[in-house]
Amino acid sequence: LQRGAEVDLQDSKGGTPLMLAATKGHERVVELLLQRGAEINKLKNGNGETALMLAVINGHERVVELLIRSAGQQRRHSADARRHQRPRASGRAAASARRGDQ
Repeated sequence: LQRGAEVDLQDSKGGTPLMLAATKGHERVVELLLQRGAEINKLKNGNGETALMLAVINGHERVVELLIRSAGQQRRHSADARRHQRPRASGRAAASARRGDQ
């Protein structure tokens, strides 16, 4: 990871490093991968399972807590980024839109 390895690289079965760490209950590895921006719920393996699902299936409660907490933070950051990236209409365009001009 320090040399630029792709944190979400999927193997031939769709598994990621985060999925493997979650399956095995490796909390410190999960934390490291999350700090490096690993996707929690967007990626699924060949069975349609996410890292969070694998942690639940394998009974790793602390890993589940880490993933849920991190997923909430990712959602908040994404929402903030979207809010700041919305294009704003110029004064003339906004006035035109209010009048219904096309």
